[in-house]
Amino acid sequence: MAIYAKRLNGKQREWANRYERLTTFEPMHQEDLDEGKMTFEQFADANIRWFEDWYTDASLGITRDVPRKGWG
Repeated sequence: MAIYAKRLNGKQREWANRYERLTTFEPMHQEDLDEGKMTFEQFADANIRWFEDWYTDASLGITRDVPRKGWG
């Protein structure tokens, strides 16, 4: 995984590295950022929304039908 976007300034690169470190996912849309198709705010929001969706799906998937004591 890598942060390879060239248009990130220091604070933005820090955020992208923190996102990757904490989520274990490489930020998406780095090419769109470099090509001017997204602003940094759009880039960050898209990654945050994606992770929130991923987390919700994963959380529901692992908590659904957890075998509990007395369930047979």
